[in-house]
Amino acid sequence: MLSKIKLMVMLLGVMVFALLLANVVIAEEAKEEKAEKAKEEKELAFDLGKVVITGTKTEKRLKDVPVRTEIITAADIKAKGAVNLYEALEGMPGIRVEQQCSYCNFSIVRMQGLESGHLQVLIDGQPIFSGLAGVYGLQQVPTANIERIEVVKGAGSALYGSSAIAGAINIITKKPTEEPMVKFTSTFGTYGTNDYTFAASTRRKNADVMLTAQKNTGGEIDEDDDGFTDRVKTDNVAAGVRANWYKLFGDDQLTFTGRTTNEGRAGGYLGGPEQTADWDNPFSAGAENIKTTRYEAGIGYLKKFQYGNEIALNLAYSLHHRDATNDSFLGDYEATHPDVDETPIDESVAPIDEMEPYIADENLYVVDVSYSHPLLEKHRLLGGVQYSHNKLDETGRYVIVDDTDPNYGGTYTSESEKHADEVGVYLQGELSISDALELVAGARYDIHRSEDSFGGSGKVAPKKKIVIEYDEKAFNPRLAVRYSPLKELTLRSSVGTGFRVPYGFSEDLHLCSGSPRVNKPAGLKPEKSLSFNLGADYMAERYLLSANLFRTNLKDKIGFTDASEASKRLGYTYEWTNIDDAYTQGIELGLRALLIRNLELDLNLTYTDAQYEHEREDWVETHGGKYASDSKYIPRVPQVTAGIKLEYSPGEFSLVLDANYTGRMYIDYCEEEDVTLPGSKIVHTPAFWVVNPKLKRSFPGQGITVSVGAKNLFDYVQEERHPDDAAFMYAPYTGRIIYGGVEVEF
Repeated sequence: MLSKIKLMVMLLGVMVFALLLANVVIAEEAKEEKAEKAKEEKELAFDLGKVVITGTKTEKRLKDVPVRTEIITAADIKAKGAVNLYEALEGMPGIRVEQQCSYCNFSIVRMQGLESGHLQVLIDGQPIFSGLAGVYGLQQVPTANIERIEVVKGAGSALYGSSAIAGAINIITKKPTEEPMVKFTSTFGTYGTNDYTFAASTRRKNADVMLTAQKNTGGEIDEDDDGFTDRVKTDNVAAGVRANWYKLFGDDQLTFTGRTTNEGRAGGYLGGPEQTADWDNPFSAGAENIKTTRYEAGIGYLKKFQYGNEIALNLAYSLHHRDATNDSFLGDYEATHPDVDETPIDESVAPIDEMEPYIADENLYVVDVSYSHPLLEKHRLLGGVQYSHNKLDETGRYVIVDDTDPNYGGTYTSESEKHADEVGVYLQGELSISDALELVAGARYDIHRSEDSFGGSGKVAPKKKIVIEYDEKAFNPRLAVRYSPLKELTLRSSVGTGFRVPYGFSEDLHLCSGSPRVNKPAGLKPEKSLSFNLGADYMAERYLLSANLFRTNLKDKIGFTDASEASKRLGYTYEWTNIDDAYTQGIELGLRALLIRNLELDLNLTYTDAQYEHEREDWVETHGGKYASDSKYIPRVPQVTAGIKLEYSPGEFSLVLDANYTGRMYIDYCEEEDVTLPGSKIVHTPAFWVVNPKLKRSFPGQGITVSVGAKNLFDYVQEERHPDDAAFMYAPYTGRIIYGGVEVEF
């Protein structure tokens, strides 16, 4: 590991020296740059001229937004060679994307040390990226249709749901271009890591339209030659359309969007000397197959009036279908039905009619109406109502494996029907006290009502459904302040409260092969949060310095655990529980500098401290308390993360070196997923670097760009592995990928 770090440092030194030498040659040309062009170049370099709408739902230059907002542009995405949302978010300060389960490669995103349930992922400002979509969705959202990603940190805005305590990630999809355009790209990499994209746009009179399509494939990889996948085989096809009509009834805009995703992924046992793999059979031993179909549609209408007031209406819908199979049912049936006689029929093999896939269907509807009104020229008042309805149906097949149960070996179908209705009313005022001081004060009142019902077949899951109802109301004030005492210096601060209750599909359940029966006990309290952010940005002539302090206090943090004895007697397998109070806090530091002409440097460093108030009970009571003190740390949160990016773009060439550092973290290993077994432990993981270079050459007169690059250049992979605990993943499971591509634009 140390030798690889030294190699990387040496490589950086050689590159910087070479680039400084090259700069001498172009120094005279640089002096002849016009002042206006230099100003535009500087502003573009720091993204200060970009328009964002997420933080306050009003158009503002990035440097003027009171709520801390950071942007990943389409150019950033292209420069790093990201083909999906997961790769686009990698390495962003305060953001951590991680992957689990070598059989399915499930993924999640964290912000400022808080997991997915504490942040909102929006698509064009609408919360239609649900829990079921979130399990594999980070790898299914194609970058071909992303214009930019806006990351709002902290709870300073009242415009989001109460669960967005860490912030929001808003995916802004591509809009039609001013001029007609057709673009194709093809990228080919090792292990079948291929990507194909298409985009076309045209405009006629008061209407325009854009089409995008992307296909990603990835072959299975067995990095450690143990006969099981470390990267699953995937084939994902996504398409999107956006159409706009302008000035239908004065100064207005009507927008229609549609998107679809179809993905198949398969992983698990690859075969060996005693048994060959049969992935064509979805129930084959050691295999896992997941098919995803997703449809999204949206209609938006924006009307602007004479005196600057606006009304916006947005309707959004998504349908998410998952069909998943693995060998859990087959293995449990074999373990509970030994072949005890000598007849030709193997009694340990489950009958064909007993095998059923896990099926999940989720329907999500969102209606959002907002009205914005200027006050006394400098101020603005915005209010709105948002309603969402989420309905999730799941079915799965199980075997009773508890040998103390009188129904041992019996099979049954478990069914779950869940729905939730949420209404949020928000009011927010933007008070521009002076050019230097702006206040955003608001509040949101949310009503949450959800109902979970469980039933099925057999003695364990009777037809009479068990119904759990949950009603909660919450009022959450939020405040953000921007103060610019100097032209070069901007200070920002935000504070806000939030609450969260579990409903619908949780990413914690992705490892379950059927529809798990999860109890929400009557005594479960909603998780309440208080979030603070304090930041500063200083922009000089050729560099931008930034710092951001954050802290979130969590009261009655909700966790997912095995069912208590009381819940088991009611037929539940798992339950939600209030684990403990907790907090996350830390600091983010950043430097973006134009070192010399065409050479830009990005540095970032994040320190995060995330702990429970008390040691976790399951580790205190086991292993003689050996891991009790370590159990206070919230798992999977690195204390230090950092990134360095060098981008050199002389004319038609562009060279990018992107390196990301992940520091040590605590992570649970549960032997056979049982914390009481002797092999279970809390591991303090080693730190590691991942380096991703990319070189491209453009041919402007021909509309052609060619590129070559690598992901995980130095081939770092996680050394300690425990296949019996699918969640024990903290670093790349697979090594270097080399790729090359071509882009053609007409």
